[in-house]
Amino acid sequence: MQKNGFIALALCFVAQMATAQNEVVLKKYFDLTKNTYDSLVILQKQTRNLQSASEKEAKELYEKNTEALRRTAGAMDAINKSTSALKASLSATEYFTAISALNNPTNEELGFRLETEILKVIDEKIIKKSRLGKKADRFKKIVSNIINNPITNFITSNIPVVNSISSVVNLVNQTVLDDDNIAPDDLKFFSQEIKRYVEHYENLAKISVELESQSKQMHTKIDALESLLNDFVRNSSTDLYPTEAKNLENLATNDLIRNYYSYAKVDATIRGIEKRFTSSGKIDYIKILEDGRLNYSIVGRQKLDFLGDELSKISNEYLNSLDNYHKNVVDILQKANNLTQDKSKIAQKIESLNRQYKNLRNSFEQNLDLKTAKSRITEVPKY
Repeated sequence: MQKNGFIALALCFVAQMATAQNEVVLKKYFDLTKNTYDSLVILQKQTRNLQSASEKEAKELYEKNTEALRRTAGAMDAINKSTSALKASLSATEYFTAISALNNPTNEELGFRLETEILKVIDEKIIKKSRLGKKADRFKKIVSNIINNPITNFITSNIPVVNSISSVVNLVNQTVLDDDNIAPDDLKFFSQEIKRYVEHYENLAKISVELESQSKQMHTKIDALESLLNDFVRNSSTDLYPTEAKNLENLATNDLIRNYYSYAKVDATIRGIEKRFTSSGKIDYIKILEDGRLNYSIVGRQKLDFLGDELSKISNEYLNSLDNYHKNVVDILQKANNLTQDKSKIAQKIESLNRQYKNLRNSFEQNLDLKTAKSRITEVPKY
């Protein structure tokens, strides 16, 4: 590929990236790419020099090139599968569903039901001392309806259950505003009791929002990695199949690997090229190197390491975010012991979430299979 083509491709990719961090990643990658033209010039010069070199030297270089091409195809397949697994892991799981359920005001897994606890405080500090009389039952039904049917109101909060609690507090304050039987200390106690539940649900929502934000960042980084992976495989395929360049332009990475750059396909292509340069059962290594399709550049090897490093960084960052999230969940549930009389319920829930998180982490690492990707990269000869 010509120098102008590489520069245009680099600008195109940089323009697509949304974050400064990914622009840095792309710049590093394409700093390698812009050097490829110079690398190819050097290779062409080396090839010409081989005309006067020994057959042995030509054979050694050829075998190293073809081994690198085969191994790189295998590495690309492994990296692509790991990247797809990383992206898929961001989807909803049993673990996240279980935590999300805790934000439901009707949930009783922690040994308390929000409606019951709030009505208990209202009965003790408001109803028994108020002048509501026969209206008390109707008042409590309204409170129950507000709690059990939370409505998102972004003016107050974007946490539905917290909105419901705030609405109940406002209702109580308005109802007993002119009731002399309700002392200021009663309302203060009521507010303090309710505040404990607000903090609990706000903390649960806060860590979920943080994880969602981190997940979005992960998606952006994975998209960038997928773009770089596609660029590498497409350019490598174009070098190996120059007559197919037009057909390769808009293909997805999976299609490129399946139809052009799998280990088996690359191996078959190499063997096909060898036949053209074989006479009396002997390959003309000097001539076959002049063909150019089976050359392998130093920059290509550096890019391969770069892709592997980025995959490792993103996967480690994702695991760290999950670990922190789970730790925060457990901390919040342990603090919820002051909200319930049945502390065994919380212990059971923490045990259940620990088990689910362990399964989630193990499944992630198994599907990611980073060990195979790293091993395949290591197998590619160094230049």
